[in-house]
Amino acid sequence: MAKRAAILPSWVQTLDAMVEHGTQIRVYCTRCKECRDVDLVGLRERVGGGYSLINRQCKCRLTPGCAGWNRFTYLHGVFRNLRDERSDVRFMRSY
Repeated sequence: MAKRAAILPSWVQTLDAMVEHGTQIRVYCTRCKECRDVDLVGLRERVGGGYSLINRQCKCRLTPGCAGWNRFTYLHGVFRNLRDERSDVRFMRSY
């Protein structure tokens, strides 16, 4: 039986929703394995409340010189990847 893609809760859709819900978000690196908690209020002030972290990644900013990718997780019992595989697949197909 195939594994179904996880459906993300409504409270992780935007920064406003995450701040209102009190969501704990962490950023981690795929290479150096460093991780840190994200200051959601500070991030919201910089990019706006409608911004979404779903499927977001950037070059590692946690360890100088690391060539890995930073990705986000949210706490829902355990930390879960903040990725929507359904839209992620559509994004990858566009290249």
